[in-house]
Amino acid sequence: MALLLVLAAVLVVGLAAYAVMRVSSRLAHTRARAVYDLVEAVDFVATELPHELAAKLSHEDVEAILLWHLDHLRRRGAATYGRADTTATAAEGREEAVVTSDDDSVDYVLARATESGRDIDALDVVVVLDLEGQYLRAIGAIGPPATEPS
Repeated sequence: MALLLVLAAVLVVGLAAYAVMRVSSRLAHTRARAVYDLVEAVDFVATELPHELAAKLSHEDVEAILLWHLDHLRRRGAATYGRADTTATAAEGREEAVVTSDDDSVDYVLARATESGRDIDALDVVVVLDLEGQYLRAIGAIGPPATEPS
């Protein structure tokens, strides 16, 4: 009877070890998912702003610029707010490549800044969006450059 209990314990431990090794191996070969954290992005950008712009732009200004940029990217189909957008896009059958230019983004953000009455100019937007690009590269969210569709 004791031998049967020992064999059962060895079997359970062996199965557990196999399951842990299998999951560990799968995770080791799975690419980490990049998640855009707005608070982290605002802190990153605000910390890296040149002194002149740091004196001009508040954290709220930086956050507004980043939110307007995300809104622009979402409207263009280049970004999502998560599973709901991804599910809606799949249901609509959209699979085409999405390309947007920096100029389009700057124009969109400047228009929103003007509407809001904030004292934000083109240079402010360009610098903040460039720093946002550095943040996106740092978290692994930017892939290779898009190729021209044929």
